[in-house]
Amino acid sequence: MLNLATVVAALFVAVAVVLLVYVRILHGTSYPGGVPRLGKPGVWGYISTALRWTIDAESVILEGRSKFCGRPYTIPTLSGPIFLLSPEYQEMVRSANDDIFNEPMAVSEDLQLPYTLDVHQLQNPYQITVLRTDVNRAITSYIPEILDESILAMDETFKVSKDSRVIDIPVFDTMTHLIARISNRVIVGTGLCRNERFLHAVVRFAEATPLTAAFISWSPSILRPLVYSVLSNILGGKKAPLKYIIPFLNTYLKEREFIDEKPNLVTEFLIKSAPPEETVLGLAVRLLNINFGSIHTSSIFTTQTLFEIALLPPEDVDSIRTEIQEALESEGGWTKGALLKFRKVDSALREVGRFYGLVYFALGRVALIGCDLGDGTSVPPGFRVAIDTKAVHFNPDVYPNPEVCDLFRFSKIRKAESSDSKHGFATIDAHYLPFGAGRHACAGRFFAAMELKIMVAHMLLRYDVSLPPGAISRPKNIIFNGAIVPDPKAHLILTPRR
Repeated sequence: MLNLATVVAALFVAVAVVLLVYVRILHGTSYPGGVPRLGKPGVWGYISTALRWTIDAESVILEGRSKFCGRPYTIPTLSGPIFLLSPEYQEMVRSANDDIFNEPMAVSEDLQLPYTLDVHQLQNPYQITVLRTDVNRAITSYIPEILDESILAMDETFKVSKDSRVIDIPVFDTMTHLIARISNRVIVGTGLCRNERFLHAVVRFAEATPLTAAFISWSPSILRPLVYSVLSNILGGKKAPLKYIIPFLNTYLKEREFIDEKPNLVTEFLIKSAPPEETVLGLAVRLLNINFGSIHTSSIFTTQTLFEIALLPPEDVDSIRTEIQEALESEGGWTKGALLKFRKVDSALREVGRFYGLVYFALGRVALIGCDLGDGTSVPPGFRVAIDTKAVHFNPDVYPNPEVCDLFRFSKIRKAESSDSKHGFATIDAHYLPFGAGRHACAGRFFAAMELKIMVAHMLLRYDVSLPPGAISRPKNIIFNGAIVPDPKAHLILTPRR
């Protein structure tokens, strides 16, 4: 039986937690600056709106847009208020230096990097420089390897049962594991990328990190180490994949001393760029960081694209296949030139990014100094700001019929303009924000574009993609804490083409 001292201690901790959460929420209801808050006044009004945001961010944003008519307002969330700004403030946020609107701090808060990875990821983010320089320069050399691994992985994954000619796949889970394997072909090489235990561990980490980070951010600071420890053991944390990455690095570091011509692995580029004081553990966590970015984002884009392709009439899918085949024939196979001509695949990926996106807000920043919004209101220091993504992506002046997901939207624009320099999947501009903007735009987006175009094109050449029998619409997305994720339980049917 519990003794009295234990009961008293437990009650004391519970009361302390409640008080800490209450104080933090009270702070979120009483900030200066004059920017109105969505929801009813007071602490309970804040909590009820924050709970709505957690499970239905879109309706909260639509309510705020209607109520405030484009003026800045704050959305209560369980981790603190977000100052949501309309598109007219986009350039102000994008162009501001990090000593005004700080992007790394926002990323660290969103992913709770000191817990989910480590504190060094943003103190010296040389992994971002590696992605932006070495990896982007190596993309052409990666194409044959990504294609080879795609063929091998899909042949092993998509197997027709004895009783049926079709393959029933849980799409999101399947795409996540395929991308983990295919990406790691050029991140760590063939040995580890085909290790099923490693793939399971790194996928589990990538899937769990956003959920774990949310619960950490909702917790009082004093309890965050405990919250991470508990959730990482339940959902999956960094320890499991690091058990494979660290031994791999130890072996690789020993063997590379005797290799004259170093491989084009991302691992090699990281080692060359690492500061002298970097440790094996530090390198391993950077590789885990790159894995997270690759697996999490790419699996969402691929899954959403396949759902939309499954809804297309056969003649539209055939037009995509024809373009792929003509590109391969004109360029002599799977080359960078051929991928540039996969305009319809590229358009489908970009339209999915426009229509669905990854989150309901873009260009998240932490205001380090007070910022005048020009209408008599201001953002106080220490608070989060973001741009309303849907207001940008659904602007009818930029995108006719924005409520329609038209996979050929951007290929038609590129054809009309006779230009391949704009409107590509990885191209960023003021009207397309899934990859961010400015100097903080996603450094790995060109690698992702190459990988996803190869995967989608190869699948379409080999398989017909359709909804399960009886389904007439695509599965609904899951909304959590402002993020948009495909339904992990949803299935698609693949039928091998003759």
